[in-house]
Amino acid sequence: MKSKSDNHESRILAIYFAVMLCFLMLPLLLIIPTAFSETRYLKFPPTGFTLRWFADFFQSAEWMDATVRSLSIGVCSATLSVIVGTAASFYIDSKMKGFRVLNILALGPQIIPSIILALGILLFLSKMRMLGTYPGIIVAHAALSCPFVLLAVSTSLKQNGTTLEQAARVLGANVWQTFWYVTLPRIRLAVISAWIFAFFISFDEIIISLFTMGGKETLPMRIWADMRQDLTPIVAAASSILVIVTLVSIFTIETLKNKTRV
Repeated sequence: MKSKSDNHESRILAIYFAVMLCFLMLPLLLIIPTAFSETRYLKFPPTGFTLRWFADFFQSAEWMDATVRSLSIGVCSATLSVIVGTAASFYIDSKMKGFRVLNILALGPQIIPSIILALGILLFLSKMRMLGTYPGIIVAHAALSCPFVLLAVSTSLKQNGTTLEQAARVLGANVWQTFWYVTLPRIRLAVISAWIFAFFISFDEIIISLFTMGGKETLPMRIWADMRQDLTPIVAAASSILVIVTLVSIFTIETLKNKTRV
């Protein structure tokens, strides 16, 4: 039986969790309703109800160009991250002695402040004459998300072990056959989750984009520019779309994680 002190601690933790959840959800509760306000400026609580700002968002060439650009960069950078991260994961898995060290090094882009990382990427892309180009931007975003892919796939490989792969090689399968028919089906959920998370990172990224995009704009950059100028509810509409994409990504990742555990 639980003692009174245990019950008291549980209540304190429950209250703490509820307060933190409310704190995290508060921005969503403010932004999303504001996108439906009839006023021409951001106001909470919103006045009236209208879908005008969402219509303006989808009818605006600037906003649509920024959105399509963010989507295309996100898809390409996430795909590149998965390819590079998965390949690196296999190398780490085959070199178990350096597993922890390489994993720690892989966290570098996340440990280093984004502004410093962005400056380093700016200098590198300038040296390679790739600054402001789509390949350069995709590589920059992939550098930010690749560590997450590496850690996710490496963890999945470590949990699954190599028994089935060794059995497949003994039975005559080559390296590619073993990977395609044995390894990939076992880690596919981790790979899919990693791709979604990498896309989510790229789609929301703004600091590195500000340094590397040149004259082009992504959706977060367009939101930032509009906030500095007009600050109309169209910003709230665009932000609401970003929030929805983020929540869908998180929900999908958690669903895939639960399937992996089962």
